[in-house]
Amino acid sequence: MAVTTAPGPGAARLRAAAGTGAFWVAMAATAVVVLVPILWVFTTAVKPTPDLFAIPPSFLPRTVTGEHFQGALSSGEVLSFLRNSLVAAGGATVLSLVLAVPAAFGFARFRYRFSTVLLGAAVLTRMFPPIALALPYFLQLRAVNLIDSPIGLAIAYVPIVLPLMIWMLEGFFRDFPEEVVEAARLDGIGTFGLLTRIVVPMSRPAVAVATLFGFLAAWNEFVIALTVTRTPAAQTMPVGIASSITQFQTSWGPMTATAAVYLLPVLALTVIAQRGIVSGLTVGATKG
Repeated sequence: MAVTTAPGPGAARLRAAAGTGAFWVAMAATAVVVLVPILWVFTTAVKPTPDLFAIPPSFLPRTVTGEHFQGALSSGEVLSFLRNSLVAAGGATVLSLVLAVPAAFGFARFRYRFSTVLLGAAVLTRMFPPIALALPYFLQLRAVNLIDSPIGLAIAYVPIVLPLMIWMLEGFFRDFPEEVVEAARLDGIGTFGLLTRIVVPMSRPAVAVATLFGFLAAWNEFVIALTVTRTPAAQTMPVGIASSITQFQTSWGPMTATAAVYLLPVLALTVIAQRGIVSGLTVGATKG
């Protein structure tokens, strides 16, 4: 009869080391996939025009120039695109946050008939492709004379941002400490006071995460912006960047400079809010 022996501590350490190594290899590969395109945008934006088409190509610039930024910013269109993006994405985020917080709190704390169905229906709207919603948005905004307007665009973004925020906040509010809620009730705090004075202040990391993700969803929207805006005075950054690609040529220098300007607010916002984002994601992952 064959005798089997348990693997020794050396084999266990070897497996643990292999697992750790595989994890770090996967993390490094993910970092390369995510960071290389961003770095390429910034390095290309500061290359002189001849270096953009050099053979063999170089990832890092041999010399640094600001000609593409100067050319992109001199006309004023890029700043107009940036302003429109901030107005549309910021307006949609603020309006969605005002609606999402009480809606998510209601879904999480008050169970009633069809509440799960209604929550699922709200989230389901996020799954519709923007191209399917473009024509209805265009017709509705035209009816109220908000075509070619950043304000109209902000309103059109709300149905895209709002379901995402409700879904993210509902999970956190559902697992909010019950003892805190009971203590507030004993102190005579009503539902509105509970939400505004207790739940929201204690949920700042989760609200920050939902706000950032909602802002990014609106900031990166392209199809709706392309459909309901007609002139550069109302167009957003994604549409402005796409306009650099024409039938006969692609202006790589100005396009990457515009893309770099487009990325800077998001990168700055992410760095500033990093601690709150990590805290919110950690709390959301450990609740339940």
